[in-house]
Amino acid sequence: MCGRISFSFNRADLLATYAWLNDAPDEEVRYNIAPTDPILAVGPRQAEMVRWGIDGRKGGLFNLRSETAIGKPFYHRQLLGHRVVVPASHFYEWRAVGKRRLPVAIAREDGKPLNLAGVMGRWEDRRAATILTTTPSADIVALHNRMPVILNDDDAATWVLEELSLEQVAGFLKPSPDGWLRLAPASPLVNDVRNQGPELLDPDALPPRFQLELIPPG
Repeated sequence: MCGRISFSFNRADLLATYAWLNDAPDEEVRYNIAPTDPILAVGPRQAEMVRWGIDGRKGGLFNLRSETAIGKPFYHRQLLGHRVVVPASHFYEWRAVGKRRLPVAIAREDGKPLNLAGVMGRWEDRRAATILTTTPSADIVALHNRMPVILNDDDAATWVLEELSLEQVAGFLKPSPDGWLRLAPASPLVNDVRNQGPELLDPDALPPRFQLELIPPG
């Protein structure tokens, strides 16, 4: 799944990455974006801030399983005509350490933006987007049984700009190649969506409630 992302790109970065865009918003860096927050959706004509989470067939969806999207006609209109890319610098997953769940920041090995495959929809009267998920690559399988669909740069352009059949769309909905992602421990600060800032990427930055654990008993 993909339930938390970060975004650290300025307008120039976006225009360089998505060369078909004439303009893009200059968004502030955000290290802890959660469902229902605004995310950037890059479409064929514009990049816009929209709600993360659409109204799905059985309720709100911030992630949409690729198998469900392909198999249910309810989602075919989005797959065929409303595809977008959601740029992210990282997404987060969690690893179990004893009884604690510690976050891991996952980025592209080459440092370029992650092109998360998504589709546009609506949430009540607002434009919204959801991120498609697939089975995990070898990089992710120890953390979770799902991962976001991550497109390489050429595939991202095709996903957004080209007219594709449902069969062609399905060909993009696969795990990223093994070794394509870089995993690094992140701070438990990520666990609270109210926390923001670069310290979230520092595994040694601990929330105040963990500080007592570092003090040996008297």
